[in-house]
Amino acid sequence: MFIYFHNKKNIYYKTKGNGISMVFLHGFMESLEIWNYIYDIFSKKYKVLSIDLPGHGKSFLEKKNSSTTTMEEVADSIKFLLQKENIEKAVFIGHSMGGYIALALAEEYPEIFLGLCLLHSTAESDTKEKKNNRIRSIKFAIDHYPLFVSTSINTLFDPNKLSSFQKELKFLKRIAISTPIHSVISFLRGMSIRKDRRFLLKKTKFPKLYVIGIYDLILPAKKLREEAKIGYNSYFIDVSTGHMGPIESPQKIVKVLESFMETIKNQDS
Repeated sequence: MFIYFHNKKNIYYKTKGNGISMVFLHGFMESLEIWNYIYDIFSKKYKVLSIDLPGHGKSFLEKKNSSTTTMEEVADSIKFLLQKENIEKAVFIGHSMGGYIALALAEEYPEIFLGLCLLHSTAESDTKEKKNNRIRSIKFAIDHYPLFVSTSINTLFDPNKLSSFQKELKFLKRIAISTPIHSVISFLRGMSIRKDRRFLLKKTKFPKLYVIGIYDLILPAKKLREEAKIGYNSYFIDVSTGHMGPIESPQKIVKVLESFMETIKNQDS
């Protein structure tokens, strides 16, 4: 584990391996732990960088009243981390909120992208309804944080198999409950105001892969398929999971990402 300081923020990350760089960005109320299995597999063949985003895992986020952490701010910290690690180009894998951050990075620095995997994520901004739901959930989180965490995590998994994911639910809830509430509030605000970046799907030339959970309750599969189709050099793959493919079916996600990496290498050759 390494620590990196940027703008008075400590960012924890781990890196291992050699070859093409792969950068893994986790989602909201998660940590780099969600990539443990996938990290071990890909670090045997590639240089893998896995990051605790600010205010998550072991990374610090300064506590401020009414603060908002934007996707652009986090992307800026990641860019400096890449420079520290001498990574000029990489394949980015962003889960959910991690995808929003990767897109913010791609808008500012498209030249560093060899490819982008939006893993249960979208380039679209929040609808008015979703923005309102995020802001309303802040009060719920303040008043009933353990219940907020439990309710939120339960909706991330395939509802048809929820009873069989007790170990995985406990694992993710442990990570989520350790996320400071001021970080949760700050990121809820930041996600609610993020830009619509669907224009990047057409503007950027690097390969873009959508991994879509058929039973995802957060991002409807049909809508994500339509979004993926508007992009240049963009395609999608359906997986039989909810919103938490890396936890629900890590072996399947590994196979999908292995194929994506081969596609990138073939296009680069």
